[in-house]
Amino acid sequence: MRIVFFGTSNVALPVLESLKAKHEILAVVTQPDAKAGRSQEFLESPVSVLAGEMRLSILKPESARDDSEFHQTLQKLGADIFVVVSYGQILPSSIINIPKYKTVNVHFSMLPKYRGPSPIQTALLNGDSETGTTIFILDEKVDHGPILAQEKAIIDSDDNYFTLSEKLAFKSSLLINQTLDDYQLDKIKPMPQDDSLATHTKIITKQDGRIDWNKSAQEIYNQFRAFYPWPGIWTKWDGKMVKVLDCSLCEYSGQPLNPGQVMDGGIVVCGDNTFLQIKTLQMEGKKETDILSFLNGYSEFVGAVLKN
Repeated sequence: MRIVFFGTSNVALPVLESLKAKHEILAVVTQPDAKAGRSQEFLESPVSVLAGEMRLSILKPESARDDSEFHQTLQKLGADIFVVVSYGQILPSSIINIPKYKTVNVHFSMLPKYRGPSPIQTALLNGDSETGTTIFILDEKVDHGPILAQEKAIIDSDDNYFTLSEKLAFKSSLLINQTLDDYQLDKIKPMPQDDSLATHTKIITKQDGRIDWNKSAQEIYNQFRAFYPWPGIWTKWDGKMVKVLDCSLCEYSGQPLNPGQVMDGGIVVCGDNTFLQIKTLQMEGKKETDILSFLNGYSEFVGAVLKN
């Protein structure tokens, strides 16, 4: 098939590579270069970098919805289908309906569960044991269109956003080509989603990483997994932000006090009389350090009550 690929982040790369091996990629559409890091230099998206290495035509509209010249360019390309994976802009019907086979989207959940921008994080936050990937026909409602294919994936107890994203991206890269083949040959009957079963996810912000020590250790550990590496989880001590960069569930035999209380070795009391072991942390204005080195420099951390 003749394909225009829409994608921006790292999770889109395996699908682009898989499509390129079998189909003709007419162009790659990605987000414009953005400022990043302390230097605020303009950097290409991961998809833009890969497309450049593949010597593919790259389009970077500021607004896919409002750029009439971009719309005309898409129409002139004569694609059979558009494929979208983690692009970052909502496409209007005037774009979705350009190709003969319209536009398909790869979404990292078992739709209609976890529609919206953060399905992977939400599955981890909720402590789910499985999730999956869905390929569906795009319409103007968010993650609403009829389903072409789905495949489940196990969520391991130590999976985080990074590892689960990689797992789902790889599964999607294996699923996409057969799905497109069957769709083109009319071997798939698109299945409407049951809207009554739909759940919705939210945009993640830095504030979502704030730890509530009244929650159980498992809930806080799920928060750590969901928000690794961004936005991370954090708490307050002595008026300063403390980022928890690594942690684990643990047992504690001493007498626990209040949630947020730091015990020997950097174990923190959580809700429901559960415990979280801080392994690596970073205090505001300081470098990352392991917990034992941190306690050597800040012995008063033990006994302190961390703020929600």
